[in-house]
Amino acid sequence: MPLPGNAVENAVGKLDGIADERMRQSGIPGLAVAVVHGGKTVYAKGFGVKDNRAGSGDTNKVGPDTVFQLASVSKPLSATVVAHQVGEKAIGWDTPVISKLPWFALSDPAVTRMVTIGDLFSHRSGLPDHAGDLLEDIGYDRRQVLERLRQLPLDPFRISYAYTNYGLTAGAEAVAAAAGKSWDQLGRDVLFGPLGMSSTSYRFADYEGRKDREVGHIRIDGGYQPEFVRDADQQAPAGGVSSSVNDMTHWLEMVLGNGSYQGRQLIDPKALLPALTTQLVSSPRSEPALRTGSYGFGFNGGTPSAARTQLSHSGAFALGAGTNGLFLPSAAVAIVALTN
Repeated sequence: MPLPGNAVENAVGKLDGIADERMRQSGIPGLAVAVVHGGKTVYAKGFGVKDNRAGSGDTNKVGPDTVFQLASVSKPLSATVVAHQVGEKAIGWDTPVISKLPWFALSDPAVTRMVTIGDLFSHRSGLPDHAGDLLEDIGYDRRQVLERLRQLPLDPFRISYAYTNYGLTAGAEAVAAAAGKSWDQLGRDVLFGPLGMSSTSYRFADYEGRKDREVGHIRIDGGYQPEFVRDADQQAPAGGVSSSVNDMTHWLEMVLGNGSYQGRQLIDPKALLPALTTQLVSSPRSEPALRTGSYGFGFNGGTPSAARTQLSHSGAFALGAGTNGLFLPSAAVAIVALTN
């Protein structure tokens, strides 16, 4: 069902005021927002500054081309990379991970044999919440973290939901192995390049080298200061993408278009649909009147009070990022908001 007449236009007309008010209330340094509707970008704008230390001059203002770290909004982008490969018959959502990564294992040999790329992209492998993150924090690299996942106890397979950056990263590594290239190269080749997302990358070095980029800030003494730097290369498929809202509009349009972008079918709709479809319940209702939350492959799902299917993902770095993307497919509308 289409939205009521001028609903999107009316909402977009309020965004400047909403953004200004949210920034005033929160004190965050910088924000960028974009909206896609009906296959077109109808709003893309920046607010505030990239770096609180650098003043308010024009070169420090956030704009729609300013590159932000996406944190876990990287996950749905990675899911679309996988969907491309599924559509190309290079792998399947149901491909066992060890068929591509023979060295990979979990603590239960039976689960090791069965766990698929889809299981890891939907957080239903049984791995504990945020498995491996602390190992990254103390300096282990990607392969070292992934090899140590086998030391962790498992919850029941395929009926337990626990959010894991390194579980998803293991699934992505299996897809990259099948393609015979690194994950960041695969992302460039099948997603960022074809979509014209020239400021988007899985590599921290690319983010760090952008002339127009924000820096992360943390809350200190009632204000925000850029004290630390978050390099997410070790879990890049799960949290390492950097992009601008102008670039992200290309991806939003492609997802809303069932894999099509500007008249070209980039991803087979049948391969993309499972990522956008409930794979398991991630947030069971705590009382009968509440709604459940679900997870697909890299996408959160749900049905809010307006009764439209909603797809989304948020992201955050404690060292300075807060991001969100949301789709209402039935209304052909999507929004992304990136902060530092």
